[in-house]
Amino acid sequence: MLVTGGGGSIGSEICRRVVAFGAGELLVVENSEPSLHAILEELYEANLGVKVAGAIADVRDRDRLDTVFAQFDPHLVFHAAALKQLPFLEVDWAEGVKTNIFGSKNVMDAARGAQAVVMISTDKAVDPVSILGATKRFAEIYAQSLDEQERPAGGRRVICVRF
Repeated sequence: MLVTGGGGSIGSEICRRVVAFGAGELLVVENSEPSLHAILEELYEANLGVKVAGAIADVRDRDRLDTVFAQFDPHLVFHAAALKQLPFLEVDWAEGVKTNIFGSKNVMDAARGAQAVVMISTDKAVDPVSILGATKRFAEIYAQSLDEQERPAGGRRVICVRF
């Protein structure tokens, strides 16, 4: 299993649940070294018998993601990496586009070999009125189009979950 944004608020909780439920292996992908270190230390201390590793990578960097995914070859991917603070995104909207749209596309494309990708979205993607909502809605549309293309042929599932 692989979690992007594994050091963030939602991603770290997914990591905790994955370990608690006894996954065989978990790779935590995070672009913040302190956040990656903190969640890995917490998971190691839990000592629940799950093989846990970390990788520093930014979802904006497609080449790096391709390398990480090729080396780890995850069967299930939780994509929780995102920029989500409304005040900052309204000012620096281009950063939201780079991370929430193009970064999400990079993750979904790099995860071609996975059985399923679960993209964490937001309720703000329903009739979006903010940059956060709009960028997450774009990512949802891409995920839904991939799911519609691949699922009928028995391919992977690409699923969106809104929080």
